[in-house]
Amino acid sequence: MSDDIAQALAFIESATLNPIDVGLYSRAAVLPGGRDRGKCLGEPGQDGAATIGATLVSVLANLTRQNRTDVANSLEFASRYAAHEAGADDHTAAYWTEFKKCILRLGWFKLEDQWFNDFIDGQMTRAENFSDYVIDNIRGDPLYPSSEREAIILALQSLRSHPEKCVFFRRFTAGGSKGSFGVNSATVTNGTLSMRFSAFTFNCNAVVYDYLIFNIKNIKADVGKNTVNIAANQEIIDLIRRQLEHKLDQAAGDYIDSVDI
Repeated sequence: MSDDIAQALAFIESATLNPIDVGLYSRAAVLPGGRDRGKCLGEPGQDGAATIGATLVSVLANLTRQNRTDVANSLEFASRYAAHEAGADDHTAAYWTEFKKCILRLGWFKLEDQWFNDFIDGQMTRAENFSDYVIDNIRGDPLYPSSEREAIILALQSLRSHPEKCVFFRRFTAGGSKGSFGVNSATVTNGTLSMRFSAFTFNCNAVVYDYLIFNIKNIKADVGKNTVNIAANQEIIDLIRRQLEHKLDQAAGDYIDSVDI
């Protein structure tokens, strides 16, 4: 066993995951087919999407069933780990820093990682809400190829048009005057599974009830954005999958919800 695999297994064993009380959906309903999280990301041959904690992930049609499961497993584990480690800072950059640290210990390696800062004055922007702001940002972001950009935007538009799914996502993304959420794309390029994601943090001058649909015309906010490009070491992911899934199943509560695109 290589040192990288041994270290990943040891990390999984020692990690503490944040438990979530059962909310809108039961775990049994959210994880069909023997608790396979990948099925929440749709069928191979079709684009799919789901919210996993504070992340909205879109996967392209070229992901296999196993690819989809590995993406969902990694994102849920990193989300639960980051929520526990960040504690009260779960709607700030501290959460996403812990999220990245975790996922890079689960068989993924970093290709790109950048932070940006911005400021929003609701009286001066054409965006009606923070999801409008994110959509405009993703449209102009060179990190994403056009196919991934389109999938992210379609997923975000679909999510915010379904009130019950907004309520579910809100549990992980809204913290009064502070909120955050990530958008993520996954694809396979030259046989390698890869993910790109943008994490947005919002520090507002007033309470925001919902960071997808709440009108921000009277809101001012400092915005942070972290863009990350990672790729999978499939050998490590294959060899740690069983232990990672066992650890996830020990954490109670629902964390994932499919999104139609």
